[in-house]
Amino acid sequence: MSETLIERSGGLVTVTFNRPHKKNAVNAANWADLDAVLREVARNPGDRALLLTGAGGDFSAGAELSGAGTGDDTSGEGGKRERSGLTGHAPQAIVHEMRVVGEIVRQLHRLPKPTLAVVDGVAVGVSLGLVLACDLVIASDRARFSEIFVRRGLAMDGGNSWTLPRAVGLRRAKQMAFFGDMVSSGEALAWGLINEVVPAGELHKTGREWGRRLAAAPTTAISLIKRQLDDSALLTFEQAVEVEAQAQHITYTTSDAREGIMAFLERRDPRFTGQ
Repeated sequence: MSETLIERSGGLVTVTFNRPHKKNAVNAANWADLDAVLREVARNPGDRALLLTGAGGDFSAGAELSGAGTGDDTSGEGGKRERSGLTGHAPQAIVHEMRVVGEIVRQLHRLPKPTLAVVDGVAVGVSLGLVLACDLVIASDRARFSEIFVRRGLAMDGGNSWTLPRAVGLRRAKQMAFFGDMVSSGEALAWGLINEVVPAGELHKTGREWGRRLAAAPTTAISLIKRQLDDSALLTFEQAVEVEAQAQHITYTTSDAREGIMAFLERRDPRFTGQ
């Protein structure tokens, strides 16, 4: 069975890490699959939203780690293993491996389609970076999050050093990164790490509902809104309103904008097509 499940339905692409026996620790095959699907979603107009999740009650225990010399079978960044990365144990390969991982996380973060992480169980280390690279995050009431790196003597990767302080603020980010403690879903919600907490039994139903709403949205408008918000901290107010003017000019050329206006005038719900 594939270790990465990819399902398409109604414009929603669902990517599921499928290694429950390893708490979905992300291995080289998972990274390659994620890289491929992100490229497909970016260029395929029929793919209008992406949902990222894990099978078997966990999102992901982080990167697949090597047990060489430890005799420990625990996988993921939560286990007592040395990093194996994508290409082997050679120290000179680490920079290359991390750049490969960083580029995949960057693709997720900059994907011109809305993204949703649906988190059950653990999301730690580089997998938390994947969660934070998504636009929206919902978690079960039993979900737990950790910047586990420091407990392995490692620096942060997976984009966490950039996304975490923007999600929770610098001081909370340092608290999570310096201690590597597990953060409950309730704490994560209070800190701004995630959007919503739902009972575990309702998580995937709610995730599908959110995903379908994103896939049914006006694709061009959502893409532009995403870029506006992501880039807002980099712009002056004057630059932001000019970007808004240009973005609005683009949306007015779309069929979805015409449909949205007609739906308002006709007092009905719009039926967007992504065009």
